Amino acid sequence: MDCNKVLLLSANPANTDRLRVEAEFREIEECWQKSSQRDRYAIVTKGAVRIDDLQPILLQEVPRVVHFSGHGAAANGLVLEHDDGTWQLAPTEALADLFRILQNGIDCVVLNACFSSLQAEAIARYVPYVLGMNQAIGDVAAIEFAKGFYGALFEGRSVKDAFELGKNLIALKNIPEAQTPVLITRTAARNAVSNAANNAANNNDVNLVQMDGRWYVVQTQIENRCREELLKPGALIRIKSPSKMGKGMLKARLLEFAQSQGYRTVTVDLREANQETFGHINQFLQWLCAYVADSLEIEANPEENWKKILGASTNCTKYMEKFLLDADESPLVLAITNFDYVFNYPHVENDFLGLLRGWFEKVNVKKVWGKLRQIIVFSEEALVTHDINQSPFNVGLSIELDELTPEQVLVLANAYALQWSMSEVERLVSMIGGHPFLVHGALEHLRYHNHDLPTLLETAASDEGIYKSYLHELWRQLEADPELVAAMRKVAIADGAVRLERRELVKLDSMGLLKYKGADSLPRCELYKIYFGDRLQ
Repeated sequence: MDCNKVLLLSANPANTDRLRVEAEFREIEECWQKSSQRDRYAIVTKGAVRIDDLQPILLQEVPRVVHFSGHGAAANGLVLEHDDGTWQLAPTEALADLFRILQNGIDCVVLNACFSSLQAEAIARYVPYVLGMNQAIGDVAAIEFAKGFYGALFEGRSVKDAFELGKNLIALKNIPEAQTPVLITRTAARNAVSNAANNAANNNDVNLVQMDGRWYVVQTQIENRCREELLKPGALIRIKSPSKMGKGMLKARLLEFAQSQGYRTVTVDLREANQETFGHINQFLQWLCAYVADSLEIEANPEENWKKILGASTNCTKYMEKFLLDADESPLVLAITNFDYVFNYPHVENDFLGLLRGWFEKVNVKKVWGKLRQIIVFSEEALVTHDINQSPFNVGLSIELDELTPEQVLVLANAYALQWSMSEVERLVSMIGGHPFLVHGALEHLRYHNHDLPTLLETAASDEGIYKSYLHELWRQLEADPELVAAMRKVAIADGAVRLERRELVKLDSMGLLKYKGADSLPRCELYKIYFGDRLQ
């Protein structure tokens, strides 16, 4: 009887997050040992695989199943090792071409790596069955999937059955990643290629998620890009958008993802710090350390570990390293929300921005700082120009959230059982644009409060409309600053776009009241133009 060789490949370069590859391969070998048909299979294991190793290994071993455990890099490829132990990418199309050349005899490829579904789709053009992951997958889920898959395969079950049993084992263990593995067949992959031109015209997939009883649009590309970034040692992500545009939901989903990877997470809302806390940089950074430590249930009083002669930033850095990073093996995601609040305190702002930039750069000189991943969430840009070498605002990954597209609004409307066509969407968007908060308000009232669209639109900018409270709150914010009132009047009553001073531009943009036409500004939507135009004539 022919022996079916299973080739287990792994790569976990020194400058990437540690994976439990040995545990995964041990579980696979135990499945083989326990199998009643183990004589039909042989296992060969190759670790620390380099690009130069791929061709010789595949040519010499002639496997039926190729299993890769390591890191994926989404569209960019798979992460293999360099001669010096650091990482290098094996590009997606080059990997697919390798399996095209060596396809005879290979029945199945398993890519047990985060974001590897794109590689799976490419390879599946030449291999009957390819398994990949459609998003990041944690070590525990990856190991359980491998146990379920190979436990079935070594008992003679089909690849499809083994795939389903692998997913089922994840679900049985109550791990929320059972839908992460995907199986792509050669037939499906080839059909996808032949139909690509037709599918391109309909490439408007919109993903929804329900949170707290409300439907939300998932910005899949943005979220996946952020997830990829979070997996990198020392990552820094900046999320910017006007008020009520979805920053909080994106941050929450990223922290949920981080927790699924075994990361620790802390959210610090700068609005929780009082005036006294912002009185001096020492006081502020001690508060920050205490806040994070308390969130992680770490008993270490910053005041007792503060040496005045070292200065606030050095003390904070030493505290962070000793008590929050060195003390635990798992990475720490520190999310700072309402970050722009610090701009009200220039005597704190400069040192704080320089501190965060320094933490980002420390990963290059001290490995422990790779455990820290920063997420900065803000609405308003700094009015003061900072030294580019002393600011976190020109490093890391920058994300700016935009309005919902009409296609996304349509899917959202139908999730609320409104049975809309694009005609109704266009009427709504012509009044409120694609601002998520305004769109949700309209759809919820139409669904649950027996409003009809014509009446909603007719009264939207009035004191009888559904946005009454929200518009009044915006008006109160404007009234507190006469210069903003004057600037908004200029924008609201103009027939076209107008030029504003930088301060007014930044403030009104952070409130979500503006959109841009080149360097000039317009009201973000007709709702604001009508409402503020009437009051500021």
